[in-house]
Amino acid sequence: MAFPTPVVETVIMYEGQGRREYIVTSDPEAVSRVRASLLRTLPVAAWAGVAGAAVIIAAMVLLLVTLGLSASQLWVLVFAWPAVFILYDARRRFTALRRLKRTWAVKDVSPVAMRLSPEGLRCTIDAAPDPVVLPWSAIARMRIKGQGLSAVRVDLTPGVSATTPGVSGLDQPETRVRMRRTWKGRTRLGFAIYALREPLSDIDQALGHFSNGRIGIR
Repeated sequence: MAFPTPVVETVIMYEGQGRREYIVTSDPEAVSRVRASLLRTLPVAAWAGVAGAAVIIAAMVLLLVTLGLSASQLWVLVFAWPAVFILYDARRRFTALRRLKRTWAVKDVSPVAMRLSPEGLRCTIDAAPDPVVLPWSAIARMRIKGQGLSAVRVDLTPGVSATTPGVSGLDQPETRVRMRRTWKGRTRLGFAIYALREPLSDIDQALGHFSNGRIGIR
């Protein structure tokens, strides 16, 4: 459905001569608070995993020493397998923490969450070094839930991947962890916009305007 041009023009922001785009902004202070919270909780969760694995391993060693199990009875060691997965998860958390620290050391908090333009959608994911860029042809539908700390869900057109022409940023580890397969087999990218400042009705109009009426907030 086409949108009346006079209405849409009231929500379009201009940046630079001859460039038209709509900017969705978020609260930099809210983003900073989330950053600080993650930097506090990620190490705690990672070390908790290490401690949990150590307890399991220690318990198995104590069991072997106390009971003096023979070689034929060492099958009880299979009960130590959760420690392997817990240690793997802890290692993954430490890796994510190091990457976050490197990224945020050089990346300022951006008040711009999304940019809508005739070329497509540009999304800022705070944990990722680079934004995600999606041409309109790569987007099947879009949904925004909530007016404050908002969750954005972008369903990609079937077949779209990080190597699709015009697409960039989907191959980043921080982006991949936010991508899920829906029960219909589609790939969905989800991320947060902190303290959304623009009305959903304005964002919906801008989406319809730039995508020629094909994309709106569902």
